[in-house]
Amino acid sequence: MKKIALIALMIFIFSLSAYAALEISTDHRSLFFGLMKLGEEKGLAQLGVYHNQITCSSTNGNTWYLKINLLQPLSFAGETIPLENFQWQLVWTNGNGTQVGNYQYKPFSLFPDLVYTSGPGEASGQGINFQFKYSLKIPEVQLSGVYNTAIRFTLTEVL
Repeated sequence: MKKIALIALMIFIFSLSAYAALEISTDHRSLFFGLMKLGEEKGLAQLGVYHNQITCSSTNGNTWYLKINLLQPLSFAGETIPLENFQWQLVWTNGNGTQVGNYQYKPFSLFPDLVYTSGPGEASGQGINFQFKYSLKIPEVQLSGVYNTAIRFTLTEVL
């Protein structure tokens, strides 16, 4: 009688997919300028020199870009405040990349405006912080009301 040896061969194939992380977070501080008079201009920096902080990080090793824009103009009951009357300013970053505006106010746009381009070594996962303040000027002729909009921060990179 012949003996047949059965040999079981088990092959384990491990597949691991690693994805780069591109993250952005905010301290969720709303912008509230309070009551303002016609023609009045007011800065918003409730934490001393800044109002809110954004943190960005990437693990992909590529250059990344932080952008800012409004989703719509400040509006109330069909009325809007001109975009040039609502401005933002980057007042501090712990990054070593290139910042736009050199700490000067820039008017908001409905299209993403470049705030920052990452520098060498800023795509290995560490958080880069950005502190912003804001300015609003109410036109001399403007309907009274509670004007609202949303600010969008966008983090992108080229693969």
